Amino acid sequence: MQGRYEYFDPPDRTQGFAITKNGTFPGVLGLVWRREVEFFLGDVTITYERNRVVEFSFLTLADSGAFVTKAPGRLNEALALVRPFQWQVWPPIITTLLLSGPIMFMVMEAPSLWRPRKRHALPRWDLFWSCIWFNTTIFLRQTGREVSKSHKVRLLTVLLSFAATYVIGDMYSANLTSLLAKPGRESPISTLEQLEFAMKTQGYQLLVEIHSSSYGILENGTEVYQKLWRQMARQPYFLIESVEAGMQHVRDSKNFALLGGRETLYFDTRRFGSNYYHLSEKLYTRYSAIAMQIGCPFLENFNQILMQLFEAGILTKMTAEEYEKLGGELRTDKVKGDNKEKTNSDQADDAVAGQQVTTGEKTKTMSTAHLLADDKKLQPISMTMLQGAFIVLALGYSISVVAFSSEMLMKILEVHEVKCKMTKPKVNMTAFQNVWVWCEAVYSRLTPLSSEDGSCMTLDYIE
Repeated sequence: MQGRYEYFDPPDRTQGFAITKNGTFPGVLGLVWRREVEFFLGDVTITYERNRVVEFSFLTLADSGAFVTKAPGRLNEALALVRPFQWQVWPPIITTLLLSGPIMFMVMEAPSLWRPRKRHALPRWDLFWSCIWFNTTIFLRQTGREVSKSHKVRLLTVLLSFAATYVIGDMYSANLTSLLAKPGRESPISTLEQLEFAMKTQGYQLLVEIHSSSYGILENGTEVYQKLWRQMARQPYFLIESVEAGMQHVRDSKNFALLGGRETLYFDTRRFGSNYYHLSEKLYTRYSAIAMQIGCPFLENFNQILMQLFEAGILTKMTAEEYEKLGGELRTDKVKGDNKEKTNSDQADDAVAGQQVTTGEKTKTMSTAHLLADDKKLQPISMTMLQGAFIVLALGYSISVVAFSSEMLMKILEVHEVKCKMTKPKVNMTAFQNVWVWCEAVYSRLTPLSSEDGSCMTLDYIE
């Protein structure tokens, strides 16, 4: 196409999404609708409301809707000892540990039920606790004394050792090693249902660009979009001026999410640092094109050129290079600022700027490579990673101290009770004995009198 054009930046820097109540259309599309400009050269999402005021050219971008949240943070490393297994696995393991001791005791004592014999072993109560402690040492991979040398007990010990050591223990050790080498992270938010639940329970806030197609989808949507819109109405604010401002909100705060085009959000995450963000799944498909006046005479010329560029893959390459250029400029400014603070030399800034190359998708800088290497570099194990082991150790020491104190207290009470019995005053015993002797004396004196009366009565009767 041959001709001259004049480029200017729209004052409000918004596209507009629908006709307002007063009959106006805001944003740059309103300028096209009022025929103040001929067309808007950019990726404008095609919607029903926009089709009523402007006419769109051939597709320039096929995009999907998505939202971005902050990258999931690391989980609390104090609970790393229980994370090798999911919570559904721990109840069977604990149940097996609790039941293995009583089962061994029943196996040892079962023959005595139908064949009574003299016992030369420990008392039943001591044998019961010995079985429990022996099975606990097996699960903890410790050495212990056999409670019995019978073949049935040895067979049960072999089975428990195989299950505890070679299955549960090895799997636990392997998973724990991998978790300490690469700590786990929180569960990411990837669907709208998860986002809605997070907004209800965790206080997440959803942001959207003003006068954008995403704003129109939330306002006019149904089902989950309607629920999200109701949650957004309770927020202090949810409209932002640009996607860049929303990306900064998400990066600086944890409980923020930004809804927009997935392609735009993807390149913006690379621009601001992909390690700060988590991009959700594709939500819906949307198409973008160039907005023109209704009845534009050169619409067919635009369509012909755009179809040729689309078939050749030039549009995709141009989009990728444009976002890569923006991200490269941002990283260059960051590297320049860091080097200036460290060296205070203008020559160092010029050298870094000279190394910057932004001519395609595969271009990188040496400084950017160093930054990415620092992010992915393995870190040595710190005390925060091992704090779970020390917490368990402290808990074990605390239980031992409580048990030892209880035993000492019980021993002191027993000794005191024995001393009380040995040093009990004899006065009470003597008084009791005196009362008892007096009662016996009285009874012995009364007994002869009653016998004499009886004898006299008997003699009279005989006579």
